[in-house]
Amino acid sequence: MAKLNGGQLIEKVFKKEGIKYIFGLPGGHIYPMIESCDENGIKFISVRHEMNAAFMAEGFALTAREVGVCTGTAGPGFTNLVTGIANAYCNQVPLLCVGGKAKTSEFDRNELQDFNQMDLVKGMTKHARQIPDGYRIPEYFGRAIAEALGDRPGPVYLEVPREKMDFQEYDESKVEFQNTWVVHSKPQGNPKDIEAAAKMINNAKRPIVIAGSGAYFSKAEKELTEFIEKVDCPIFTRNAGRGMVPDTHPLAICIGSNKHPVCDAAIKYSDCIIIIGTRTGYTLNRDAFPKGAPIVRIDISQAAISDQLDIQVGVVGDAKEVLKQLIPLVERGNHKEWIGELKDSQGQMMGFIANAAVSPQVPIHPIRLVSEIRKFIDKDTILVIDGGDTASWGNMLLPAMGPGQLLTIANGSFGPLGVGVPYAISAALAHPDKKVILLTGDGAFGYGAMEYDTCLKYGIKITTIILNDSCWGMIKNSEAKKSAKEKEFVGLYLRNEVRYDEVVKAMGAYGEFVRNPEDIAPAIKRALEQDKPAVVNVLTDVKIGFAF
Repeated sequence: MAKLNGGQLIEKVFKKEGIKYIFGLPGGHIYPMIESCDENGIKFISVRHEMNAAFMAEGFALTAREVGVCTGTAGPGFTNLVTGIANAYCNQVPLLCVGGKAKTSEFDRNELQDFNQMDLVKGMTKHARQIPDGYRIPEYFGRAIAEALGDRPGPVYLEVPREKMDFQEYDESKVEFQNTWVVHSKPQGNPKDIEAAAKMINNAKRPIVIAGSGAYFSKAEKELTEFIEKVDCPIFTRNAGRGMVPDTHPLAICIGSNKHPVCDAAIKYSDCIIIIGTRTGYTLNRDAFPKGAPIVRIDISQAAISDQLDIQVGVVGDAKEVLKQLIPLVERGNHKEWIGELKDSQGQMMGFIANAAVSPQVPIHPIRLVSEIRKFIDKDTILVIDGGDTASWGNMLLPAMGPGQLLTIANGSFGPLGVGVPYAISAALAHPDKKVILLTGDGAFGYGAMEYDTCLKYGIKITTIILNDSCWGMIKNSEAKKSAKEKEFVGLYLRNEVRYDEVVKAMGAYGEFVRNPEDIAPAIKRALEQDKPAVVNVLTDVKIGFAF
């Protein structure tokens, strides 16, 4: 039988489990894995910084609902991945990070890139292990993938000492490969809890659904749509759940965030709040729920059911399976008056911004820019949103057109700037049949600008629209609200009119610069028509911060 190194064993597991891409930077500690994977149809995407590799893996998981894989060599390659791992942990996204590691004979001897990586990563992963024996590589990698995808998803970490990856060989006949490591069956809810939930829903006059990442990774969009249509129940989607019921659906109201005035009012006045696979916290604050609020909560985690909220009914189970159980028991409802009230409120809010949406002002009003982008979004568009105030405008005003078709910095509470370009790249790889539009702030774009070189290297087409206000706008806006005094801001301004479009043009991409509002749509149209990645750099008014 063949003799295989550790990298070849990892490739065989990845092939068996359907891994399509690995994102990272080459390094000696991990090169055998990279080489074997790329030679056997698992594409290695070589990036310009490992943080972006982790974001790309997370973005791939968010849009493809598969485990995303990133890698970094020992020491600094690994530490550069940490922000992305932490984001996946807070966002509960299935991510497998493979870290290189010095040879075991070099541990604690001040050798090149030897570092205690395990202690750093344990607190931000579901599962973290070092490979103890090369013959057990398939076991450890298979288990890690199962951990990443199982129950509540999340990141996992494996590190492979260099001699086990590279210098040792293993007799293939003595290596055990299980038939499968990932079990796809999911738990149903307790029938008594299902009956109690159905009774409460049937008695409601003003029900709402708030659905999030748990429903998305459960792949419950079909059941969720059937459920709300039968109950005649308005829905608010949030985090990775955005677009599970497209924002164009008659029962879709707006983003599921109490920072949105319509969602906030719906929570306050509903007589049955059905929370499916989403957590309270940053944008769904416990204080938004009135004391004694009538809540039905569905989650695969028992601990999550009562987290921060008193509930009337809790159903522990997979969102898709629970909805299958509920649909036969709920009655066909008619809540047109309640839905009409929410739709009217949403219409009033959009009316509030109507003038800004057509504003001729120069520098350009941010709402005018977002409104122009909206014209180019259709059912085959994946929208990516990054930045501070930029993301706030985008998340409130731009539509999610389908499951996995809106990826945003606001997917969870960690909120790292710079996810935009990496998310867009992985979305384009996962869905080559769709157009990918990224709306980003100028500050956030700086984190991933060099990944345009990655786009060109691999023929990846994305279109980035930069809201360029030459400022870290969200911080400026929040600090201005705290102080009535006229004082100079410290460190908040970027250089005026930086030509990011020229930066990407120098790499070989397409770029346009826009000063006037009437030029926005033609520039975006031309950018989308290119056969290469593009940037439209739009100057906007620094004085206008997010106002909701």
